[in-house]
Amino acid sequence: MYAFLLHLLIMAGIYSIGTLSLNFQVAISSLSNFGQAAFFAIGAYTSALMYMAGVPFIVCMLAAMAFSSVFALIIALPAKELKADYWAIMSIAAAETLRLFINNEKWLAEGPFGLRGIPRPLSEFFGSNYTLFYVFLVAIVLAMVYFFLNRLIASPFGRIMRGIRETDILMAAFGKNVFRCKVIAMVIGGMTGALAGSLYAHYITFISPEHFAPTLTFLIWTMMIVGGQGNITGSIVGALVITLLHTSTRFLKDLFYLPTDLIAALRTLLIGAMIIFFLVARPAGLLPEKKRTIYRPPDGGKH
Repeated sequence: MYAFLLHLLIMAGIYSIGTLSLNFQVAISSLSNFGQAAFFAIGAYTSALMYMAGVPFIVCMLAAMAFSSVFALIIALPAKELKADYWAIMSIAAAETLRLFINNEKWLAEGPFGLRGIPRPLSEFFGSNYTLFYVFLVAIVLAMVYFFLNRLIASPFGRIMRGIRETDILMAAFGKNVFRCKVIAMVIGGMTGALAGSLYAHYITFISPEHFAPTLTFLIWTMMIVGGQGNITGSIVGALVITLLHTSTRFLKDLFYLPTDLIAALRTLLIGAMIIFFLVARPAGLLPEKKRTIYRPPDGGKH
C-alpha cells in the first residue's frame, strides 16, 4: 500500500504539471490545444536520449523544454489565421504526425519498440528509497511550475491573455498583438508540458509511441475539466482525482477476477462518465475560476 501511495503521488504530480500547462493554454489563453501529448513526447524522448548519452539530468530537462518550445513555434506560426476549432484540429494533427514519425523512424528511438532501460537520475545515491526521493523531485518541479504560472497569470501579460480570451477584437483595438501573445502562451505551455514528459520517462524507465497517443491528451483534458478550467489549483486537484480513479482500477482485477482487457475498457468508461458528469452537472469543475471584481466606492465614486 505504501508503494502504491508513492506511485500515486508521483503520477498525480507529473499529470498535474501537464494539466497546469494545458490549463494555461486553454482556459487562460484560449488556445484549443488537443496536441498536449506531443509536448509530453518531446520532453520524454529528449530527456531520455540525452541522459542515456551521458548528459546531466538538469541539462536534459532544459533541452527538453527548448525542443518543445521550437515545436510549439513550428505549429503555432503557420496558424495565424486559424480560429479556435481549426487550431484544435491543427494541434492534434501535429501531435499525431510527431508520434507517427517517432514510430516509423527506428534510428531515432527504436521506433515502435520504444526506449527501454532509461536510467533514473541519482538512483545510485538513494537505493531502495529512490521512489520517495522521486516524490520530492516531482513535488519541487510542480511547485516551481505552479508558482511561475501563478505569477504569470497575475502579471500584465496574464491580464492581456484573459482579455484576449474574452474578446480578441477589443484587445487588438487596444494595440495588443494578439497573435504574438498566443504564440508566447503556446511556447510557455509547451515548455512546461515537456517537464512533465521528462519526469515521466525517467520514472517509468520505458517509453514508446503508444504512451503518447491522443488518449493521453484527452486524459489531461479530463483532469482540467474536473479540476476547473482557469483555476491552476484546480488542475492539481483534478489530476489527483483522475489519477486516483485511473490507477485504482487495477484492484478490480483481484476483487472481481476480471480479465485485463476488460479492466482497460472499464477505465476508459469511467473516465468518459466523469467527463459527461462534470460537463452536465458541474461545468466549472471542482474549483471554478475565481472572478475578479473591481471595487466601487459606496457613493459611486462621487465627491
